Amino acid sequence: MDRLADNLSDLFVLVKVVELKSFSKAALATGATKSTVSKQVRRLEETLGAKLLYRTTRHVALTEAGELAYRHGLRIVEQATALRGAVDSLQEAPRGHLRVTTSVAFGNLHLSALVAQFLARYPDITVVLSLSDRYVDVVEEGFDVAIRLTSNPVDSLVARRLAALDYVVCATPAYLAARERIATPAGLAAHNCMVAGQGLEDTWRFTRGDEGSEVRVTGRLAVNSSESLRQAVLQGIGVGLLPTYAVDADLRAGALDVVLPGYRAEGRFGNSVHAIFAPSRFNTPKMRVFIDFLLEKFGAGALWSAASPGYESNSAQPPSASATAASQ
Repeated sequence: MDRLADNLSDLFVLVKVVELKSFSKAALATGATKSTVSKQVRRLEETLGAKLLYRTTRHVALTEAGELAYRHGLRIVEQATALRGAVDSLQEAPRGHLRVTTSVAFGNLHLSALVAQFLARYPDITVVLSLSDRYVDVVEEGFDVAIRLTSNPVDSLVARRLAALDYVVCATPAYLAARERIATPAGLAAHNCMVAGQGLEDTWRFTRGDEGSEVRVTGRLAVNSSESLRQAVLQGIGVGLLPTYAVDADLRAGALDVVLPGYRAEGRFGNSVHAIFAPSRFNTPKMRVFIDFLLEKFGAGALWSAASPGYESNSAQPPSASATAASQ
C-alpha cells in the first residue's frame, strides 16, 4: 500500500470521475487531459490489483472493488478538504498554539503577567511558556519565539527589538548609610560587589556623557541568577549590578537605592529585549498578534524604569507595532 500512499492523487481522480460520470468532465475539472485521467485510473487499478471501473462509450460504472475504492477515496477527499479549511481558518484568525521561551527572572517578573493578559485578549490561542537560563535553539527545539536579552541577535533569525535594557548598581539604604559615599566607579573597589556569574571577580563598565570608565570589583558572592542576586542585595550585605527590570519595584519602594545615579552601567545581557523567531513563523496570525501585543506593552511606556534622580537610561523607543520585522 506504500505505492497508494505515494499516489493519492490517483484516488482523488477516481472520485472525480465517479462523481462526474465522465473521464472527459473529470479531466476538465482537474485541469488535466483525458489521457492523463485514464492513465491515473489505470495506475490505481494496478496498485490495488483490481479492476475499478466498467467503461463504455457513454457510461462509467463501478465494480465491487471500485465501490470500495470510491467510498474510501471520498472519505479521504473530505478529510483533505476539512484540513484545508482548518488551515485557512488558522491563517485568517489568531488561533492555535504558541511555544514561547525566555529567561527565568525575566519570565517570572514580567513575561508571565503579559502572557496572561495576551490570553485574555485572544481566547483561541494557547501558550506554553518555558523559562530557562540556558541558551535555547528556537528552531531546533520547536519554539515559535524566544524573548531574549541581548545586543547581538542571531543573524539567521528575525529579531524585533521590544525595549531597551538598562542596568543599575544598587544597594540597600542601610548598607550605603553605614559607609562612605561612592562618588565614582573607582570607589566600588572598596566594597563587597556581588557578581553575576561564576567568578568572584568582574569588571564593571560605565559611561557618563562621552566618557567611559571601568573598575575591577570583587565580592564574597557570585550567583548566575538575577533573582538570587537581587535577594542577596536586599539582605544588605553588599552592592550588585542588576538589570532594572529586576529591581525597579524595589527602587520605587525605597528598598534599594541606585549607586552612581549619574552613570550608565553596562550589563552582561546586552542593551535590548528582543523577540527572536524564524522568518517563516511571523506569517501566522497568532505570531503577528503576539509580537504586536508585546510591542504595544513595551512601547506604551517602560514596564520598568529606574526611579532615581539623575539616572541615565539606555532607552530608545522600540519600533511601533506596525513596523516591519527586520533581520539582525
